[in-house]
Amino acid sequence: MPTDELIAAMVFALIGCFTPGPNNTIATVTGANFGWRAVLPHIAGVPVGFASMLLAAAGGVATLLIASPIAMGTLQWAGVAYLLWLSWALARARELAPKAVGGPFTLPLNFTQSALFQYFNPKAWMLALATAGAYFTGARPLQRGVIVSLVFAAAAVASLVVWAWLGASLRAWLAQGTRLRRFNQTMGAILATTAVWMALR
Repeated sequence: MPTDELIAAMVFALIGCFTPGPNNTIATVTGANFGWRAVLPHIAGVPVGFASMLLAAAGGVATLLIASPIAMGTLQWAGVAYLLWLSWALARARELAPKAVGGPFTLPLNFTQSALFQYFNPKAWMLALATAGAYFTGARPLQRGVIVSLVFAAAAVASLVVWAWLGASLRAWLAQGTRLRRFNQTMGAILATTAVWMALR
């Protein structure tokens, strides 16, 4: 992969990973409600799950999805529906006990849940398809896929560490009065807004 493309991929990965989205929201909420250690499986699972999506895209899945609006729409709306459900569960929780937010992915997420959650994450699909279109169209797409997957994995870990640290650093302050409840309501509203924005794109 040429150096200029690699640098462009790094910048794209950093922007895509650090901007607010479901993974960062979950990292922040988990850090605030359960502490730093509880976020570590999520930090490890996200890059593995997303890397598998990128490698699948490099292998031709992206082309199949783009060619099938029904399949792409099903994935998008299933992800949006789950994010809206999760945002509602967060918003109505006074505080989050382990597995208080249920469904297929209970908070705090373990490694496997975090990896699988990427396939229900509309932002992850948007990034994967955009990345496939920008970087996997040249020669040796699988080789490019491996390189770009490693770039995104590093960016995802860096992003999740920052967002998780932010949530964990607020833990003591949020423990007073109704602050944690209001925090969870705010994060639920942010997640819902993100889901609606993705649905309208």
